[in-house]
Amino acid sequence: MEFKRLKKIGITPVTFICVAFLLVILIGSLLLWAPFSLNEGMSVSYIDALFTSTSATCVTGLVSLPNGSIADTYNLFGRFVIAILIQIGGLGAATLAMSFILIISNKLSMNQQSLIKESWNISSFKGLKKIFYLNFLITFIAEFSGAILLFFDLYFLHGDVINGVDDAFGHAFFLSVSAFNNAGFDIFGNTSLIAFSNDIFLNLIISLLIIFGGLGYLVIIDVISRKFNFKKLNLHSKVAISMTLFLIISGTLTLYLSENAAYFINQSADRGMNLLECYFLSVSTRTAGFTTYNLNDARIASILSMNVLMFIGASPGGTGGGIKTTTTFALFMRIRSGFDGKSPHAFKRSISKETIQKAFTLFFLSTLFLLFFILLIFSFEGGNINGNGTSYDSLDYVFDAFSAFATVGLSTGVTPFFSVGSKICLIALMYIGRIGPMSISLSVFKNRHNNKWNYLEDSLPIG
Repeated sequence: MEFKRLKKIGITPVTFICVAFLLVILIGSLLLWAPFSLNEGMSVSYIDALFTSTSATCVTGLVSLPNGSIADTYNLFGRFVIAILIQIGGLGAATLAMSFILIISNKLSMNQQSLIKESWNISSFKGLKKIFYLNFLITFIAEFSGAILLFFDLYFLHGDVINGVDDAFGHAFFLSVSAFNNAGFDIFGNTSLIAFSNDIFLNLIISLLIIFGGLGYLVIIDVISRKFNFKKLNLHSKVAISMTLFLIISGTLTLYLSENAAYFINQSADRGMNLLECYFLSVSTRTAGFTTYNLNDARIASILSMNVLMFIGASPGGTGGGIKTTTTFALFMRIRSGFDGKSPHAFKRSISKETIQKAFTLFFLSTLFLLFFILLIFSFEGGNINGNGTSYDSLDYVFDAFSAFATVGLSTGVTPFFSVGSKICLIALMYIGRIGPMSISLSVFKNRHNNKWNYLEDSLPIG
């Protein structure tokens, strides 16, 4: 396809990415709806097939199937389709399209380079082809290494769950792809990784895959090329790594305190999550959607804390969603500058006004999209939902909405019991969260004018 022709009819690289993701989702939904993808005797509605395809392509992990289980619903082919959709979603539809062009012609035009640049959310064309190849290499090494390590753990330590070598490899491969792409899907049933809550090695491997996938290829490439010297890293890498470490540690401590504060005060009260479960959930909540703890048992303070972590999300260029770590960092630096009178800065670098403006715009658009769809879900559901003997309320609806927008995939269990209208809202949130609110807005409202003049400045009373 000639991108020059697309440009002539008004299709920008951002619009192409939006349409490409949509096409992948629709094709995936048809495959997952087809009988040959299902276990014998199983059937799914088209809306659930569309939901599953969107969740996989947008690397989310939410499941709306009536039984809540990928393993019980889909056969080997269906699971393979889901794995492929996760891989496409993680790499990006534009990246995969460009890979075919490189295989055929070994050359990228400027328009095609612009498409990848928009897909990766980077500001420069420098070394684009090298980054492109390293992208695939890092993905292969991370997922292959993760699969091998998980295979040995599952096969030798979890014979009660795993049935032989083939089963161990199948679970290990699927888990590795899902974890590195921050998708949160598993094929153990509808209990996520609760059965492995005390397996330190498995928790560590999956959490590291999530972290590396969430950091993004650009950060990993920068770290390796700078020989792991933090001082020599560019600003993006320093912020992404610093924010990731800060959020993991603060998230772990917040969850641990909120879950066990009552026990510390009164020894007769029930204990909540242990430290390992809090660490794993702190990592997973921002990007992936795996859990080793039943979220139905989580306290309200923990649920609210997880909403904040989900909203922040991963880093630019990574496989996770949310407003991103760098956006949050830029907002805090701008707020700090309001107190100390200095321009926003970090690591001996000033943060540009354009970056601050984009951060505030993204924060505003994200909040607006979330509020709009949360209100719609409240309208569709009316009151509480009863499912499998559990009553779900507005807190559960909000949690699912945050999870969908941030492409996380965590849920208290309400997703399969939502009405069709609410499921469509979650589908829209997953799509917007993966593409990005600003990309969606830019694809709809094009900036047709580039005027250099400005109006006279004036002031407004604030507060």
